[in-house]
Amino acid sequence: MKTLLFVLVLFFFGLFNAQGNLQFNQTLLLNASNNAAAQWTVPAGKTWKIESMGCYATVMYVYFNNSIAFEYIGDYNNNFGAYHRGSDASAIWLPAGTILGHSSNNASAFRWFSILEFNIIP
Repeated sequence: MKTLLFVLVLFFFGLFNAQGNLQFNQTLLLNASNNAAAQWTVPAGKTWKIESMGCYATVMYVYFNNSIAFEYIGDYNNNFGAYHRGSDASAIWLPAGTILGHSSNNASAFRWFSILEFNIIP
């Protein structure tokens, strides 16, 4: 009975396939200084891992595919009024084709995204 159960478990695990392996490609520091300055698209065959983000304003809105994903209110960082996403926050993964956008309650506030880009190897 244990052998049959073991064989069935192996069979079902064999049915699940990952989408591919990840290979580190580059580190990106994307930034803008106004609400309409930039949108960035994850290239085909790549995935992005947002490690950190920040803004010189109290609120930043982050958009995925032109729809608001979340309102980001970071941790007060220093004496210059900068806010950043805390180190205790988990990473955000974006698949190929995703458009990353932003806006802020201060239209001219500097904002940045620290991103690791990976190649998807089939």
